[in-house]
Amino acid sequence: MESAAPQHLPVTLGPVETILPSSPTDLSPLYLSQIDQCVAYIVDTVYFYPAPPGSGPADRSNVVPKLRQCLADILVPYHFMAGRLCLNSQGRLHIDCNREGVLFTAASSELTMAELGNVTHPNPAFRSLVLQAINALKMTDNPLLMMQVTTFKCGGFSIGFSMNHAVFDGQGAAEFVLNFSSLTRGAGMLVEPNPDRTMLKPREPPQVKFKHPEYLKLLDIPKGTAFTTSELADLDFAAIQLSQKHIYKMFPFSGDMLNRLKDAAMSEASLEKCSSFDAIAAHVWQARTKAIGMPASDPAKVLFAVDIRSRIEPPLPKGFVGNAILSGYASVPAAELQKGSLSYAVGKIQEATKTITDEYIRSSIDWGAEHGGVPNLPGGIFLSAWWKLPFHLVDFGWGKPSYAGPVVNAMVEFVLLLSNGTQEGLNIYIALEPSHMQEFEKLIYDF
Repeated sequence: MESAAPQHLPVTLGPVETILPSSPTDLSPLYLSQIDQCVAYIVDTVYFYPAPPGSGPADRSNVVPKLRQCLADILVPYHFMAGRLCLNSQGRLHIDCNREGVLFTAASSELTMAELGNVTHPNPAFRSLVLQAINALKMTDNPLLMMQVTTFKCGGFSIGFSMNHAVFDGQGAAEFVLNFSSLTRGAGMLVEPNPDRTMLKPREPPQVKFKHPEYLKLLDIPKGTAFTTSELADLDFAAIQLSQKHIYKMFPFSGDMLNRLKDAAMSEASLEKCSSFDAIAAHVWQARTKAIGMPASDPAKVLFAVDIRSRIEPPLPKGFVGNAILSGYASVPAAELQKGSLSYAVGKIQEATKTITDEYIRSSIDWGAEHGGVPNLPGGIFLSAWWKLPFHLVDFGWGKPSYAGPVVNAMVEFVLLLSNGTQEGLNIYIALEPSHMQEFEKLIYDF
């Protein structure tokens, strides 16, 4: 029987150290694109490494010193991560590459990894496995990277990373940890990072050719939005707490279930093809809209990340570090989505993806330069496809993780599509109010 996950995770922290790049680095400020500007929030992830059979704590005695040293080494090619976010004279965020360093700590727990329960289920208690902001009153005080290595009584350990999304998107973060782990194994860098984002600068003068409903202008941002921006960078982000009105729940989808869902979507002749993402995104969008009883005339909105690396001309270079994503956006009256078929919803997801051409990307960047703003999230959801990213391959020399993924955060508008620890299927992780969750449970497996 699977053990219940602890609601409190007792962890003893060691000294918090500042780690600097192990050799001299460039001190020039790093330009951040308009896309980077509107995602300046913290993302916490944790990687679990069980002890090999028959081993114990002594077998892992070199984990902490090895990781500490290699962290200093990886900060040479990723020198900007040792800097700080800073507002320039125009009020735009950039990275001051000032070598202030990243934070590192070793921690220990008297629990075994088995006592953590099913680690593929995000748990608020896992925040104890990720170093949290210390004496940071605003976003610009915070290091861009914090790392915590926690050893368990069984000889297993976890690695927790806290990173600012303004530095990386999902692919960039995955490349960073894969490079870091490869360096730690003694295998060298897998890909050289290219942090230059000037290819995503707006045109002069701006040429906005589309309406861009996927964004809210800064003046229209309601309080409580999940996204931050340079104008909000001085807010007290450390005080953000998990919602007390929502409950969080995981809904597993096996590979067979995903195939059946795609078959259901393809049952109508209106679709030529349907990916796993198209099907699950459309299904979650419909089920949630029905579950919360959205009024018929209200806009039912869904946003999702679309990688623009190969969609922009010229394509972004290999190793591009930065946010190379735009928000795919679909919005229809709630009644239409509630009454429509799964094929109808999939079609709307596919239309939103096709919209993002080179000209649309350039127009979006120009729109941001004129208006500022953040993704148009209030009232909708943002689907984040974590299960497609190769975090499960991150081997620092002690084997691949039993699980790697995000820690629960306060952004209840985000629906996470997570790895289930295998190559097939995924887990849907969603936050809803209790009465809405009961209804969602009935709908999500009804197809």
